[in-house]
Amino acid sequence: MSWGDVWVNGDKVRPGIDADGPRAPWIPAGVISSEERAFVEATQSLRRTRGAHARAVEFDLQITSSAVGRERSVTGKPVVGFEPDGLWLAVDVTPAGSLAEEARFVVFAQRVHVVAGARRAAVRGAKGGPRATITLRGRARSRESALEWGYRAGQD
Repeated sequence: MSWGDVWVNGDKVRPGIDADGPRAPWIPAGVISSEERAFVEATQSLRRTRGAHARAVEFDLQITSSAVGRERSVTGKPVVGFEPDGLWLAVDVTPAGSLAEEARFVVFAQRVHVVAGARRAAVRGAKGGPRATITLRGRARSRESALEWGYRAGQD
């Protein structure tokens, strides 16, 4: 696991995360690059303050798993999709070079959805590269943050 790794879940209730990171029923989905400005700023805000939270976070997710897609599979193939209902999303925000016991994960407070009208073609070419890149948006209710700590080492 490393910074930017992403897991998703389609359950009605968002599952928890422990010190070992997201486990089943979480599904590894892909990565968010460290250059994703809005996401990086939102996690930095979550670390520093209680009042100035980002209520909407938009970012590109590079899908690397065949088990996750933009839309749910209707062919019986086991694929969870962001449309139509959105998915719970958890992200590894552990600083580079940290020890395993310093793991940090954030989760979105609400289900994450595809940004309406944003269409990006699959990035092809490099073996093992992303299968597709989709633009997602996580939102929060008024006066709340779009992100919450799923697990932060030392929190008890």
